[in-house]
Amino acid sequence: MEDITININNLSKRVSSSELLFKNLSFNANTGDIIAIVGPNGSGKSTLLKILAGVLKPTNGQISIIINNQNIDINNFHRYFGFVSSYLNLYEEFNPIEHLRVICKMRNIKFANEIAMNYLRQFNLQEHYLKPIKAFSSGMKQRMKMMLAILNDPAVLFLDEPFSNLDEEGITNFEKIILDFHNKGNLIFIASNDEREISIANKKVNILNYK
Repeated sequence: MEDITININNLSKRVSSSELLFKNLSFNANTGDIIAIVGPNGSGKSTLLKILAGVLKPTNGQISIIINNQNIDINNFHRYFGFVSSYLNLYEEFNPIEHLRVICKMRNIKFANEIAMNYLRQFNLQEHYLKPIKAFSSGMKQRMKMMLAILNDPAVLFLDEPFSNLDEEGITNFEKIILDFHNKGNLIFIASNDEREISIANKKVNILNYK
């Protein structure tokens, strides 16, 4: 189990001269937390998630990341997290096995067909292992994204409306995967305004409190 502390201090994000998404946003995240980032559509939830992951830069403020007593530079943080969102793209010309092989090579993870098929079974995609991803439904693509996000056993998981495009069975499966990940002592952020997604969390950050 990783020992994780992320300190968020006085973050502000301005997207134009007339639009400030949030200001002076501060909170701490620690090992075992599931933190829901909540607020209405357009309030800045996805933007905050991208800032925490180092994909976007804040206008002001600082983020400190400590994993196993080591300070992690935000530019190297990508090695420690997985990210799931409907707006992330897949290599849709590949089938799932090909996609897994490519991602394993990019992340320096040993690839084996047996392990790949175990992942596909976990996400109920085993019958589609030779089908091009472009032929997948939106729910199947969402399951594929979650599978890729946890492939390297990350310490932190960023989830942007993770139940999007999922049917009831898919939601139940995602809940189990998220809670299994949490039970390992990992840290999870969920950006959402969906009550079922928010209910998984043990802490809540409301964007509207930082306008």
